[in-house]
Amino acid sequence: MLDIIATTIVDVDENQKAVLTEPVILSLITLFGVLFTAYLTYLGVKAKTDRAQQDSDRRRMAAMESRLDITERRNVGLWAYCRALIDHIYKGGGAPPPDPPHTIKDLFD
Repeated sequence: MLDIIATTIVDVDENQKAVLTEPVILSLITLFGVLFTAYLTYLGVKAKTDRAQQDSDRRRMAAMESRLDITERRNVGLWAYCRALIDHIYKGGGAPPPDPPHTIKDLFD
């Protein structure tokens, strides 16, 4: 195949010296192969890095969701305890105040 390309180029440029000789064509094909291989390697490394980043992001998001869930439960418990204290005061209840809910007991220990 390379002989056909080289012969065609030489036939077209009979009066001039052949610009693209067989070694030049081979070097161009080799250069294209090297660049293509480098690009595929880059894509593979990028995909692996992206996957690792996504896994890290998923773990971080799961930890944040867990913290948010705990915070929301504590907030509901605090609200319920405040409501119980307000009701206790308005009903004229004396000491001792009502016990806090089990969801926020750790705040009072």
